[in-house]
Amino acid sequence: MDPKEEIKSRVDIAELVGEYLPLKPAGPSRFRALCPFHAEKTPSFHVSADKQIWHCFGCNEGGDCFSFVMKMEGMDFPEALMHLGKKVGVEVVRFSATETNEKRRLLEANDLAARYYRKVLMESAVGVNARAYLERRGIPDTLAETFGLGFAPDAWDALTVFLSKRGFQPVEQEKAGLVLRRKDGSGVYDRFRNRLMIPLCDAHGNVIGFTGRVMPQEGSQASEDGPKYMNSPETEIYHKGRTLYGLHLAKQAIKREGRVVIVEGNLDVVASHKAGVENVVGSSGTALTEDQLAILRRFTTTIVFSFDADAAGFKAAQRGIALARRSGFDVRVAVLPADAGKDPDEAVQNDPELWRVACAKTVPIMQYFIDRAAVGRDLSSVDDKRAVAALLIPELSQIKDVIEREHWLQTVSDLLRTNTDVLRDAINGTQMSGSVRPERAGVGTARVPASRAASPTTRDEQAVRSLLGMLVQVPSVREMIVLALEARLLPSDRVWALYNDMREEYHSSQSMDQAPHSYFGRLEARLTGRDHERSLLHEIVLHGEEIVAQLPPERVADQVHELLDSLTASDHDRRRKAIEADMRRAEQAGDKATVEKLIREFNALR
Repeated sequence: MDPKEEIKSRVDIAELVGEYLPLKPAGPSRFRALCPFHAEKTPSFHVSADKQIWHCFGCNEGGDCFSFVMKMEGMDFPEALMHLGKKVGVEVVRFSATETNEKRRLLEANDLAARYYRKVLMESAVGVNARAYLERRGIPDTLAETFGLGFAPDAWDALTVFLSKRGFQPVEQEKAGLVLRRKDGSGVYDRFRNRLMIPLCDAHGNVIGFTGRVMPQEGSQASEDGPKYMNSPETEIYHKGRTLYGLHLAKQAIKREGRVVIVEGNLDVVASHKAGVENVVGSSGTALTEDQLAILRRFTTTIVFSFDADAAGFKAAQRGIALARRSGFDVRVAVLPADAGKDPDEAVQNDPELWRVACAKTVPIMQYFIDRAAVGRDLSSVDDKRAVAALLIPELSQIKDVIEREHWLQTVSDLLRTNTDVLRDAINGTQMSGSVRPERAGVGTARVPASRAASPTTRDEQAVRSLLGMLVQVPSVREMIVLALEARLLPSDRVWALYNDMREEYHSSQSMDQAPHSYFGRLEARLTGRDHERSLLHEIVLHGEEIVAQLPPERVADQVHELLDSLTASDHDRRRKAIEADMRRAEQAGDKATVEKLIREFNALR
């Protein structure tokens, strides 16, 4: 069997999608969830375990197990084939894309480098200072092993020589971000030297880069030259704006807890695991990006940001917070007490319970904004009131849920001793005392990009799609639909090509197995290479499953008759209007014979 087909036969689409999204039953063998590919609050993403397909009725994306992994992971087809093959035990030996081969080599180089650094840390005499450093920070060997921590020796070519002996050319090492080219062009040298090495992994645990923390040697000030932290450069496999540190270890905990905690530093993530808080990822001290949020949406819709009592990291996180709110996430905050330390790492070193409590007792982001805005303010002063309002009204304007916004309006009203109607007017863009206007009013409405949005359909088009969905799903009504649904009843040619295939497949397979999945499988095979029709088929089939699930079996035929009657009535109406237009033209031309002929046709339709 072809590897693609064998993999497809072994993958359970519901289990696969369920690893990324919280699926909810939507009927026999059907599931639904919030779509991971566009922001929405009502689930429009559907999965059919029977047909092994998925489709979103909100953004019109859909396909099979391969297309799902490709979109979720940003993979090309050969990569998705390899990934799913490995998952279900099907060996894929051929690589059709040069780009895929190169990515594979870069991943192998980084993985080999990680194992080299790890061995140096644990077994080499030059790693003694790094081992002592980890001990001082309270990181045991088991935790260091979990995160693959290692050590880069203070040498110019230690890793270069190691990788070269194992078949990696200098140009490959450079593309992997592991070495730098000498200015005189005479060769390459190690990028990381005398640093604690922290491997950066993708969501599957593949090493794609490193963060190196400088390790001072006693009595050697020169060894402290360079930045405290150094990251791998952007490469074909490592993109900082798409990477979240520790995600491969946090995925299951995030799904289990229903939320993800965002911390700044990589060692904050390590410390969190030591404290038993595993649903944590690191942002590397930068604001979250749209790509990172899209990745997190696969696992949760609740994000918890971590700040200390002085909120030193708040300014850096502000853009990410605003982006997360606009993207529809429920944003909360874990606040460390003043005596806990400056970050989660210090808090865990002082007392792990401090960090556990902070992560358990989070507050909504709006409450955090209110508390922060009021610190050091005299709210009996009109100037301070105006300053607090200027901070809070733009944040209130981002809340799209009416109930939630009214709750926080009342809270701010009580805080400022100001009528809620005045605040509401300010949010709506009108002037309030102090001329405060929300700078970001209107931001945050989720819209499906036009290029991805499903085209609007008429009532007749919906009726046609319902009929075609039942044609696939219910063998007993196929003949009725095929005989009655003529081309003239289709209001447009959008589905005509697909229906033509469905009709031909019906006529050619009447003697074959009439189970819904068998007919569907033959249709899919017929549409190989015709992506538009296949996508439309998937959408129609899922729609048909939903209709059939809601109807008693004895009502299916009646529903078919009603839809056909509705289409016939619409067809008659269109034809009558066309005849009336033709009659007006014939009357203007004085063509009595044509007028009489058209009158007879019109009366026949009536």
